[in-house]
Amino acid sequence: MKISAIAKFTCSVYKNISPKITEALKECGIDEYIIQRSSSIVSTDRHWFFNRKGVLENILETYHFYVPAEKEKEVFDKIVFSADLSQEGRGSLFTEAAVLIESDGSNDNFGDLAFSLDENPGKYMGICAITQRGKGYPIARTAIDKGSCVPTISYGIGGGIRDKMGLIRITIPAEKETINIVVANHDAQGMMDLLIDGGRLDRPGMGFIFSYPINLAALDTKTFFGANRSAASMGQIISVLDSIQGGTEWRKRTLNSKNTVERKYMTGLENIMLICNDTESKEMLDAAMSAGASGATISTCREMMRSKEGLSKRTIEISDMVIGAGQQKKILSALVRAGFFSNMTNGKIIVKKSCTAFSYTRK
Repeated sequence: MKISAIAKFTCSVYKNISPKITEALKECGIDEYIIQRSSSIVSTDRHWFFNRKGVLENILETYHFYVPAEKEKEVFDKIVFSADLSQEGRGSLFTEAAVLIESDGSNDNFGDLAFSLDENPGKYMGICAITQRGKGYPIARTAIDKGSCVPTISYGIGGGIRDKMGLIRITIPAEKETINIVVANHDAQGMMDLLIDGGRLDRPGMGFIFSYPINLAALDTKTFFGANRSAASMGQIISVLDSIQGGTEWRKRTLNSKNTVERKYMTGLENIMLICNDTESKEMLDAAMSAGASGATISTCREMMRSKEGLSKRTIEISDMVIGAGQQKKILSALVRAGFFSNMTNGKIIVKKSCTAFSYTRK
């Protein structure tokens, strides 16, 4: 196997911006990337008969790709410039420090390999909430009401612990919603508390939330669509002030949660993404579960591959899970034994750092 230090990119844009992202990836020499269907919600002043909540849902395309760690800033700047992501209302881009594990045909014994992840947080923090399908709206609405960036909502199937619950699992929907937002590092803890309250994640079976460090970010702050009666929008004004102040520290606020009960957060975590052929993902997830993983959210995506013959695509599945750092070696070794890196599975693993997590536990 081969282990590489990478920068993992996540880019969520409106569909009319997608061609610019595709072209930028080609210019950067990135020949493999993943596209995931997703959506977002923003506030609007248009209260139609069928839209009384005052929100507008938009379709997004989320690109996942990676580059060697030393090329992170170069590629980030290129994509922001090519798609004009410094302007609000076009989409968001952020990067994470990660490790890529893939087969090179020379070593199939994970026990001989070792790696570590950078634990130093940057200026930004990502927050990911996973809840039942149809239950993510209050979480996304809380995020935009508090002035964060536009939330990205994706969809998947819950796998793992639910499969072990026998007949009782029919009472727990398999369909899941994943809501991702990015906030300034100094606002992350307060925002997590607000999202837990908004989604009632401190109640049994309502979901799971975790945070993760982000290196670079260009965020879509256009959380409101409506008539603009000024020469510049509030998002543009804030962007200019950020550049003058040299960061977002001047925006620091006290984000108070309604729930004053002190919560016990889990720490010392890692986020693992298993990327493989869709026909093999269930078997691979079972192997991870047998080694101690508690569960995963499985998303069906398209992997795009560019060659001399043109652009081709295949259907893949991504199994996204959060584990304790002490579980890493046992779970990855189990995946190797299960044939995760075989030609049939065609698997890759991306390991990232997770800072804190919360889910309901019986007191």
